[in-house]
Amino acid sequence: MDVKTNTTNEMSKSEATVWFWTITLAFAGLWLLLPSLLHTAYKGDTIELQLIAKEWVWGTTKHPMLSAWMLEIANILTHRAFAAPFIVSALCTVAMLFSIWLLARNVLSEKMALVATFVMLPYLPFTLKSFLYNPNTVLMTFWVLSTLAFYYAFQTNKKRWWIAAGLALGLGFHAKYTIILLAFAVLFYSVLFSRFRQYWQEVGPWLTVLVAFAVFAPHLIWMYQMDFSTIRYAEDAMNKRPIVGGWADYLLCPIVFTLGNLGLLLISPILLLVPSLGWRWKWRLPENETERETLNYLLCCMAIPFLFLAVSAGIKEIVRTTYGFPLWFFLGVYLLLQFQRQDFFIRSMQWTALAVLPFVIVFVIGATVEPHVTKKPGHCHYPMYELGAECERIWSNQFPDLPCPYVTGNWRVAGDAAHAMKDRPSVHFYYYDIGNPDAQPTGTWSIDEDVNQKGGIILWNASEQLPDWVHRRFPNAEVLPEILELPYKTSAKIPPLKLSIAIVPPPEAVISHE
Repeated sequence: MDVKTNTTNEMSKSEATVWFWTITLAFAGLWLLLPSLLHTAYKGDTIELQLIAKEWVWGTTKHPMLSAWMLEIANILTHRAFAAPFIVSALCTVAMLFSIWLLARNVLSEKMALVATFVMLPYLPFTLKSFLYNPNTVLMTFWVLSTLAFYYAFQTNKKRWWIAAGLALGLGFHAKYTIILLAFAVLFYSVLFSRFRQYWQEVGPWLTVLVAFAVFAPHLIWMYQMDFSTIRYAEDAMNKRPIVGGWADYLLCPIVFTLGNLGLLLISPILLLVPSLGWRWKWRLPENETERETLNYLLCCMAIPFLFLAVSAGIKEIVRTTYGFPLWFFLGVYLLLQFQRQDFFIRSMQWTALAVLPFVIVFVIGATVEPHVTKKPGHCHYPMYELGAECERIWSNQFPDLPCPYVTGNWRVAGDAAHAMKDRPSVHFYYYDIGNPDAQPTGTWSIDEDVNQKGGIILWNASEQLPDWVHRRFPNAEVLPEILELPYKTSAKIPPLKLSIAIVPPPEAVISHE
């Protein structure tokens, strides 16, 4: 299986290992420290996972919840440190880079394997998207792990790799269902080539199917009990979003999706491979069967999901470039195998470092300078802990011996407040429209009656009139005259956050109006 070509100036495995772990840990540590030091609150997707994480549910009406479980484990281990989601993201980054490196060093020299891995460092999921911890982070991680496990399974036909592939694939389904595109690509590859078709006559592939199904089965049961709400959400998320309207979108949407993916990749492997491949790339033929199989495998894993997504973009008239993120992590390996390469290792590492630097600068500017220019705060400037302290104060003044059971209202505001409060109350939230009388909660752990029976805090923007849903849904709610005014965590001159607050008293409790 090991088909690396040795050269006189080739580095040893131990040297390559030192290079890999030094750069990987430094890079992951950088993107762990940046948001930990410069942000004071989480982005929307992350705070949504934070409010779901403590509930330990199998899913919500949007997604399966492996990402929330992983986050809650980090919360427990770090005692709810602010950096907890960034730590999980950093670990996902390390796992993905390690997987790319393991596959690359089986078909490339040690130096070229490092190049194939690190040209991906400026890729958006590793930089400006890395701190936005959400289900996509976990999906991409298990997509890459599944790709690696299936590769070893096809190359060795050993049971442990078929089991590992099933485990990674099953856990990937617990992140997002779109990993099924990778499963289809692997299935296509396994039946396309006669050597791998024979595997279906043995136990290996069936072990993968069995393990993946066993891992995912509890969520399937939950889906049935919840009337397949996640599938309906996926259908809603794929509603048409035309570019110009009419028949032209059937052509424009796939083109925009394709150009978006090419644009995201341009600064990463394509430009950064110039030191190794030159400006005029020259096609090379595989030197042996393992190289040929690796090229075919990686091409299937990239091309089949991409074609499906591009065609779907035209049919559904919707463009979401981020759908293509998981497909390209092994592109550096593929290109270094497919084209004639030369050894300019140090120059490649220098180019990579220079390519990462602009992303760091953009991040720092967004966290520090942008509010001064736009006069608008980002969610990273939100006074999350101050809001939590104020809600804690208001509740404890009214009910000093009772913990707050629920926070509801605007789900982002409620999520920030609840996560920062000492007792970390549950968030009763509606992702779409809490004012809609027919709306169903996104969370599956509470209904309006729970809040009415146990009590809680209701938050909404003070610029709004008293929303009619407050008393319609929570008839016992009492609106407090106090307006919460909290400055955003930036030195820019921006009006403070202003929130109105109501309290649903617990049973037999009386609200003080002092």
